[in-house]
Amino acid sequence: MSAEKSYDAVVVGAGHNGLVAAFYLARAGLLPLVVERRDIVGGACVTEEFAPGYRASTGAYVLSMLRPAVRADMRLAERGVATDDAGPSLNMFPDGTRLMLDDDPVVAAKELSRLSPADSKALPIVEEQLIRLAELLVPTFDLTAPNLDRIRRRDWTTLRTLFRNGRKARDELAEAAFLMTTSVDQYLAERFESPYVRAALGWHAINDSLAGPSTGGTAFVLLHDHVSHDPGGGMRRWGFVRGGMGRVTEAMAEAAREEGAEIRTGVGVSKILSRKTAEGVVVTGVLLSDGTQVDVPLVLSGADPKHTFGTLVEADHLTDEFRARVAAIRCVGTSMKINLALDKLPRASGVATVGDGVQAYHRGIVEIGPTLDVLDLQQAQARRGIPAEGAHIEMCFPTVHDPGLAPDARHIATVDVNSQPYELAEGSWDDIKEKVADRVLSELEGYFPGISASVLHRQVLSPLDLERLFGMTGGHALHGDMAPDQLFFNRPVRGYADYRTPIAGLYLCGAGTHPGGGVSGANGRNAAREVLRDMPRKSKRRAR
Repeated sequence: MSAEKSYDAVVVGAGHNGLVAAFYLARAGLLPLVVERRDIVGGACVTEEFAPGYRASTGAYVLSMLRPAVRADMRLAERGVATDDAGPSLNMFPDGTRLMLDDDPVVAAKELSRLSPADSKALPIVEEQLIRLAELLVPTFDLTAPNLDRIRRRDWTTLRTLFRNGRKARDELAEAAFLMTTSVDQYLAERFESPYVRAALGWHAINDSLAGPSTGGTAFVLLHDHVSHDPGGGMRRWGFVRGGMGRVTEAMAEAAREEGAEIRTGVGVSKILSRKTAEGVVVTGVLLSDGTQVDVPLVLSGADPKHTFGTLVEADHLTDEFRARVAAIRCVGTSMKINLALDKLPRASGVATVGDGVQAYHRGIVEIGPTLDVLDLQQAQARRGIPAEGAHIEMCFPTVHDPGLAPDARHIATVDVNSQPYELAEGSWDDIKEKVADRVLSELEGYFPGISASVLHRQVLSPLDLERLFGMTGGHALHGDMAPDQLFFNRPVRGYADYRTPIAGLYLCGAGTHPGGGVSGANGRNAAREVLRDMPRKSKRRAR
């Protein structure tokens, strides 16, 4: 069965990058069809009811990296996307040590002085250095990464940007090279003496990865997670979207539709169709899960590279070398997500209470876990397929910013548990996930006494559930590890960093492309720009 309507392009998946790509294609005069297998738009950037009256951001739960151009072009603020800055991050350690890190470096440095006067002095110096390094790299987020094996004229824009910024930061180039190659443990050990400070700043290096803090290349995460979204904004800048993360993608869908894009939910893409020609393989359309065939000369896949090339594309239309490179992408999720419906906000132990109401840490992110040396052991355990006990936990309370996410006087807590590997040595996640969640709640009880008794409902999402729910291979939220060998001109694989693929007319636009994961919209915007660059000017049309 063929589609009755004629489209210029099909976008696979209505995640935020797919919606951004469709918006820019439609604004340029094309008629794109966005196809989403779920009944809602958003991909892993959604707000969903997980219990009667309780709504949570089941995928991404904080906003920090959205590119200014995307925000402005899609008029997201005018469409009602409002963000509250997160409060300070409370770091809690098993031995009772507590460390509250504020966005304000002066306030944060004062807090560090309780543990180490030397670290208090070092923090603003390190932060300033990271900011200068970010100013070198962040401009490339909005540019297309070059393929080093075939530099084209358009690639010189990116290379000139790096060179120009590199000249400004030439004194930092040695530090940049060190940051890109060393471990987060080594990088922080040279700068901070307190193991608690190093853990508070460096635990992000293990997020969505099987690598431990002592693994080379993990120091780059400091730059990406802490300052890359806003070089002048300091470290640990996060925001909670009123209405949940789904408000962002709902507004993006509205913007795309206004420009002429069509969005179809409740139907997925079963196959990306292509054919061999004398010049090579070219895309011809897609086969939808309802049996409909849509014939188009352009397909943009927001799915991860492993799913796109391992499931959706005909294997014999790809070379053995390319398939081997895609198969080797490290894309094993290590996070369990738990959403809790609570009858009241829990109080943290070992932290001074101010009044009877909301505390400062309720407005921010709570980080619970051991020091980096223990995290290293836990990640090694995860690599063996064993879910780590006492693993790092990240928790937040979105209802403090938006009470409308729960019934009156009730709250939700979003809990992210690390070192929980997608691939298990024994058993299946379907069999053990509730037991693991019970253990996590028991661990939380030691930091937030009474939290277990406050739980009215819970939703437990194992790495396997995240794969099923969001269609992410391995349950990996970032479509692949964010390590130097899987970033920039290496993302998704060498030779195909410019959103193009070995199949003419097929492009990638998801988190598996430059500049990587996070709700930035840069991937979708950049991919759309390359599609339009490849098109003959006369073929662009306004379709309404």
